[in-house]
Amino acid sequence: MKIFQPNWVHHDEKSIFSIDIHPSGERFATGGQGCDSGRVVIWNMAPVLSEQAEENKSVPRVLCQMDNHLACVNCVRWSGNGLMLASGGDDKLVMIWKKTLSGSGGGIGAFGGGGGKSVEHWRCISTLRGHAGDVLDLAWSPQDRWIASCSVDNTIIVWDAQQFPKIVHVLKGHTGLVKGVTWDPVGKFVASQSDDRSLKVWKTTDWSCFKTITEPFEECGGTTHILRLSWSPDGQYLVSAHAMNGGGPTAQIIERDGWKCDKDFVGHRKAVTCVRFHNSILKRSAPKTNKLQQYCCLAVGARDRSLSIWLTALQRPLVVIHDLFQDSILDLSWSCDGYTLLTCSGDGHIACLQFTAQELGTPLSEEDKNILYQRMYGKNANIDLTAQAEKEMIVENSDFLNVSKSNPLPPTLIPQQPQLGGMRLDDASKAVQPACQPAVAIKSSSSLAAPTPILKQIETKTADGKRRITPMFIPLNDDNGPAGSHATNNIMPSSIEFGSKSSETSTVEIKQRAHEEPTIIPPPTERATGEPTSKLDNRLKKMATAPPQKAEPMTVPTDPQQQQQQQQLSAPSSTIQPAANQKLMDRTRQPATFPTGKATVIQGHSFKAFGEVRVQIQNNTVKTSYGTLSRVVGVVVTAQRVERKLWETVVGSPIVCFAVGAKYAIVCSQDHTIRMVDIKTGTPVFPVLSLTSPAVLSAFSSNSQLAGVVTESGILRIWSVPEKAVLLSTSCAEIMSGSFVTILHVSDKGMPFIVLSNGSSYSYCRKLDSWMLINSSDPVIRHGLIGNKTNAPVRNIKTYPLSTIQSYGSFSGPKTNSFAELHSASWQTSAAIAFIENQIKICEMIASPAELKYWYSMLGFQLALNGSEEKIRQVLDDLLGASHNSLDPCRTLAGDDADDRSVLGISKQLLMEDVLNHLKTQTKWQRIYTEYLDQLKFLKERDGGGGRDKPLME
Repeated sequence: MKIFQPNWVHHDEKSIFSIDIHPSGERFATGGQGCDSGRVVIWNMAPVLSEQAEENKSVPRVLCQMDNHLACVNCVRWSGNGLMLASGGDDKLVMIWKKTLSGSGGGIGAFGGGGGKSVEHWRCISTLRGHAGDVLDLAWSPQDRWIASCSVDNTIIVWDAQQFPKIVHVLKGHTGLVKGVTWDPVGKFVASQSDDRSLKVWKTTDWSCFKTITEPFEECGGTTHILRLSWSPDGQYLVSAHAMNGGGPTAQIIERDGWKCDKDFVGHRKAVTCVRFHNSILKRSAPKTNKLQQYCCLAVGARDRSLSIWLTALQRPLVVIHDLFQDSILDLSWSCDGYTLLTCSGDGHIACLQFTAQELGTPLSEEDKNILYQRMYGKNANIDLTAQAEKEMIVENSDFLNVSKSNPLPPTLIPQQPQLGGMRLDDASKAVQPACQPAVAIKSSSSLAAPTPILKQIETKTADGKRRITPMFIPLNDDNGPAGSHATNNIMPSSIEFGSKSSETSTVEIKQRAHEEPTIIPPPTERATGEPTSKLDNRLKKMATAPPQKAEPMTVPTDPQQQQQQQQLSAPSSTIQPAANQKLMDRTRQPATFPTGKATVIQGHSFKAFGEVRVQIQNNTVKTSYGTLSRVVGVVVTAQRVERKLWETVVGSPIVCFAVGAKYAIVCSQDHTIRMVDIKTGTPVFPVLSLTSPAVLSAFSSNSQLAGVVTESGILRIWSVPEKAVLLSTSCAEIMSGSFVTILHVSDKGMPFIVLSNGSSYSYCRKLDSWMLINSSDPVIRHGLIGNKTNAPVRNIKTYPLSTIQSYGSFSGPKTNSFAELHSASWQTSAAIAFIENQIKICEMIASPAELKYWYSMLGFQLALNGSEEKIRQVLDDLLGASHNSLDPCRTLAGDDADDRSVLGISKQLLMEDVLNHLKTQTKWQRIYTEYLDQLKFLKERDGGGGRDKPLME
């Protein structure tokens, strides 16, 4: 054993109250008093462990310093995954820190730190306010599901670590200051110790007080600043801090079996302040018998400035170190490898103890640890908080021990956005809620929260009378109105990122001026109802209320293509952002009118733009002896908003619709003709084409390589412009049945998506030579999509084409008199699974990998809640695919399709892991989970560890 005291680890000679080693072992954090505030410092571990690194000036010692706490920091604790650091202090706050990219805030310099430059940058992502007094101790639960904090306000608050700053429960029952808190490693209990001379054990199932232990503490006085108790990694022993036995201070051992208190650690001359178990269960051969021993290791610190190390396999301490500091030992922390112990003291110094494997033993492997858990907690480790029937089920797989099943969260389609101070930075891109729920749809964790009032600023005064104002994050108001506000409106909703990035104007001639500034015009739905669809912060109202520029008198169009264009332009004004290639918005807006499905001549002047180039249409403007001509003009708009003509051509028939891409423009006329021109030169790309009826819709793909049109009679054509070849030629007539096409989109791979006036939507599959149903009034589809109605539907046609098209249906929810059907499990489960499986097949056909992964995850979520064993096995066998067949010695992979191992480039093993992760939330599926997990592990080992780079099934 080696002892080292790095004198360069200090808080400017102020007390250090807490210390904790990062799970990676590369850094450690200290918390305590700063110059005029609380201080958290993150240090490099290398100079502590290596003398060579300590002498190397290029190796940094301080990684980051945060002086954001207004008063002394009493505790710092890393989360189990190492991604977050929690700190609690005398300012009644708990701060959650997360590492960010350089220069993105936090650390030295961000709020007047230590004056140096941070090697790492850590930002406070959430401030937890709830305690009425000093926060003295913190503890993360297994799997980082919750974090518990205790305070001098006599309470323990359990916070939801997945939805900061949500409070799960406030544990009340102590009558004195609560000075320590710790979690049962199995996840069934949380324990707290208080100055009221008691230790309480709380159940995590209902947060009730399960056991109160007072006998060992009856002689104790409130003589310690903290009481850091600890639970052994095997869950068998809970060791308290300050206890008394025969008038002498001890660390009381409380056995889980019957909560007996007949053993304790003795020898310290003053009160025990902190105990900390080694993170792992250890093993070694017994000195005399050579039998394998399994035991736990514990460090004990006390006010007598001494430190003792104990092994549960020995009757006496392994080592005792006296007078290690000049003041009380206040905290302890073991490294992840188990051979380094850091301790800190009120005198402002720390000490490092390095052990060897011969002295402590070797940690138990995860497999051996799981076997031990299964043997010890077969009937007790289940932490299902809802299903009473499963509470007595024997847990046969340790993966089910630490999984909280109180509220299984469904998968989300759109990745979560980072948060600041508990407020979401971008509420506009909400994740899709679960498609089908067993009764009433479960709310996704990403759903919109009710708007909360902005809190008043917090003002405190220091000892010298100076005022301190706590900086607060004040978000923009981004309310999007009531959910599903567009669902009952038969007019197509606003703004969709379809096809090319072109912008378009209404049929109003605009006199452009170089000095004019763009104004934000509210969409038609806002003026019609009097209720804005997007609220603006007061800081933006000046721009939003600027008077509109003058324009020519407005005419009402009847062309459905123009009406669709206007609806697409009716995006919430808060989404408009200045940029070099910003869309050119029209200055006046017409009321929305119903499309007719007929080709109608564009009235007045109209233009569409892509980047700085725009194409203008002027119908019936040139009179000749042969007839009236229409002008098509290409112009470029400079940064100063000055127009410069690029080219001009004429068309002998009035234009009914047109579209603009990055390189080309397609112009469709009343005489059934179609022209494709280069937007830079105006030269034709194709010869003039003619169809059986005039086009009513035209569109480019997002990469502008493909162009498509739909005619009055329902003919659909898609061309590859660079190749000058037709890609698809079919008819929509077989699906229109009295309706007409209102929206057309062409994907980059030539897949057409259409939305009809009756709300139904389709996509055409060339392989099947048929239309695929995307959305309709079908009860299964309505039931499947009802959970996806959010305040901000998905509007990303490139990444999420299926969800985007399905969000444009105009079908209402269940009838009032059939609401009880929502609770009918006899039909709902089968309908939900049928819908999800169809979604998966559509995603395969339209080549949407992001949505495919989401719907497989949703399938796992539904199967875990309501599926049958037969269906689960069917899905898992399908995902094992050809690789699974190779397990049969009578078969080989020679005749198997190599592509059977992946779908759309996503490994089937990865999809299978997602399904298994959902099954892990329900104990009743543990045998299926174990069976298929073993097969998956075998395949990964055989294939050389393919799939994820991280360990299987974290």
